[in-house]
Amino acid sequence: MEAEKELKENIHPSKVKKRVVDLTEGSIWKKLIIFAFPIMCSNLLQQLYNTVDSLVVGRFVGHTALAAVGATGSLTSLIIGFFMGMGTGSGVVISQYYGAKDHKNLEKSVHTAMAVALIFGVVLGVIGVIISPFLLELMNTPDDVLDQAVVYLRIYFGGVITLTVYNIGSGILRAVGDSKRPLYYLVVSGIANVFFNLLFVCVFHMGVAGVAWGTILSQLLSCILVIGNLVRCKDSYQLQIRRIRIEKEIFWRIAKIGLPAGVQSMVISLSNIVIQSKVNIFGSVAMAGYSAANRIDGFVYMPLNALSLAMTTFTAQNLGARKMERAKHGTRTAIIMGLIAIIATGWTAVLCARPLVSLFSSEENVISYGIRTITGLGGGYFLFTFNDILAGVIRGAGNATVPMIISIFNMCIVRILWLTILLPIWQDFNLVLICYPLTWGLSSLCYVIYYKKGHWLKHWQEEVHYIKEKQTK
Repeated sequence: MEAEKELKENIHPSKVKKRVVDLTEGSIWKKLIIFAFPIMCSNLLQQLYNTVDSLVVGRFVGHTALAAVGATGSLTSLIIGFFMGMGTGSGVVISQYYGAKDHKNLEKSVHTAMAVALIFGVVLGVIGVIISPFLLELMNTPDDVLDQAVVYLRIYFGGVITLTVYNIGSGILRAVGDSKRPLYYLVVSGIANVFFNLLFVCVFHMGVAGVAWGTILSQLLSCILVIGNLVRCKDSYQLQIRRIRIEKEIFWRIAKIGLPAGVQSMVISLSNIVIQSKVNIFGSVAMAGYSAANRIDGFVYMPLNALSLAMTTFTAQNLGARKMERAKHGTRTAIIMGLIAIIATGWTAVLCARPLVSLFSSEENVISYGIRTITGLGGGYFLFTFNDILAGVIRGAGNATVPMIISIFNMCIVRILWLTILLPIWQDFNLVLICYPLTWGLSSLCYVIYYKKGHWLKHWQEEVHYIKEKQTK
């Protein structure tokens, strides 16, 4: 009786809007599409930030400016990756409380997550501005690219708090089943990004500094929009500025998932930095082609990434509602959907590689490197499907340690060994590209074995038992 009374006190009426998708009821594939499509569109617009940067500098400044912007991509991912992992932890915890209708802890989770966003945004910004030159030199960035890359990276890190706050804010909305409003905000900021970039580069002739400032200002706009919405909403996840603080118990729940996820993101980014440093050996032309291809590759990956993020929320909500079989059924459905989507986008990119790369540069050598990169990556993405979908499921069950271990081994250790051992013997650009599908396949195999053994669900059941024991005491 006491337990029932406590549960009722934690649950209070919430104004459920049509924009919020309840992933615990209804047709699984329809709900996944409804929920994942806005996420994919949001990712599309976020990818447009860097793509527009590359398009503008590549066309209106030159290939060294394009290489400079491209050289910073892996570094920004490395530094921000840790925080993004904490964002994943926040989303899982919020989704689980939302699925369980535990509004009291849901409110605490929202304010703790926002406090983490503010603290990490300031810390990452300061550290990033200070160490930018050192990191770029460590990556063997060519002299003709280095100065411009430092300018871009320092401006980007100076405004990185707008990105951390926006991502936590939009993550809160996605965690409760609302993936539409983050999309609307990114539409506005995406248009602003194009405007600012063209204004600063074509009118004020600011070069890479112009596209950096354009990106920061547009991110600031999306940040203001999402925070404004959370403050104005009347639901149980409303953000109240005066209540932003770290609740110790909630923070440790977030950290238990977020820290391993953050380490995983950083490990993948670290391996990409190693790969970028190997690409840099081939000169600024190869860097420009590789950078252009990576922008295109980001669009290819979007449907799969959206499904992975959707499965994290789907799994967390359904396990929170004690619907284990629905969570398993959703996993099978998402894998099929992911394979169809990634094969379609991957081979479309391969077949249209030349016109796509030509959007970034008219130099034939740059285009040649871009085509080689797209062919090496886009055609093999189907190998990554099991990796991304199952990683999302396992995180949704509250276990981010296993994805971290699998990523460290396959995405970092195997890649670094491959390049360190073979590239000095055969200095061939294709060797750099082969390491991607090789490690995607190995990683997917590891996830399938772990999932089939059922350890992910056992971990969730142990976590639930622990929480119940703690509440009883």
